[in-house]
Amino acid sequence: MIIRLSFAEPDYFCIFGKTALFMKTRISVVLTLLMAFIFIGCSPKVISNVSTQYAPLSEDQEVLVLETYDELPTEAIILGTVKIGDTGFTASSNGSYDEVLKLAKEQARKAGGNAIKINQHQTPDFYSSVHRIFADILYIEDPSSIVTTQENILSDHPDYAVLYFYRHSGAGALINYDVSIGETKVYRAKVNTKAEVKVYKEGDYEIWARTETKASIPLHIEPGHEYYIRCSVTVGAFVGRPLIEQVSFAEGKSEYSLIQDSE
Repeated sequence: MIIRLSFAEPDYFCIFGKTALFMKTRISVVLTLLMAFIFIGCSPKVISNVSTQYAPLSEDQEVLVLETYDELPTEAIILGTVKIGDTGFTASSNGSYDEVLKLAKEQARKAGGNAIKINQHQTPDFYSSVHRIFADILYIEDPSSIVTTQENILSDHPDYAVLYFYRHSGAGALINYDVSIGETKVYRAKVNTKAEVKVYKEGDYEIWARTETKASIPLHIEPGHEYYIRCSVTVGAFVGRPLIEQVSFAEGKSEYSLIQDSE
């Protein structure tokens, strides 16, 4: 006679399995929320307030940007406002002026606006590594008729180019350095200073500076043109390193205008 014995699986195996499944689900939820927080936190903070809503525009519709130094057109209809700020975790690469303008334009299109007027523009500083703006959302019947500051051409100065050097507040505020064009020193890069340099000879130049290491950019200079050169300090091994960047006309002119002329 053969006797077959069977044993029920102990309850603790069942409990352990349920606990493991619960913990796995909980970890997945936490990781999902963490990734969402990182993604959102890395992007600038966008706040829009629309009082008059027009039909939304398509994504490829051009939005005119009027800078702080441009006048508000009399025919413009103000639909609302948009504010782009820092979340406290925004990555500097996501807070460039171009990226901030892109976000502002998206809000304008949603409201049916085809232009924005920048009223306030804060550049990266000790407290934030991103650009922050406050702007009006506008609708203009014929935006092509609006005359803005001409880009990169000095029609009244065809014999020479103008280079605008500037430095805002930010990291390494106590570190100053000289900026040179070739062998000629043209600007002492101190916080909240700017300088205007005229160059009469066309050619390829090296713009450079040095602290513990050398930083440089090549630049082809042509008479009749304007160039904006932003100076700052980045992290170094022992002393902050100079950072020299050529920026777009719109970004450079806006940032340059924010620095008051020294007495």
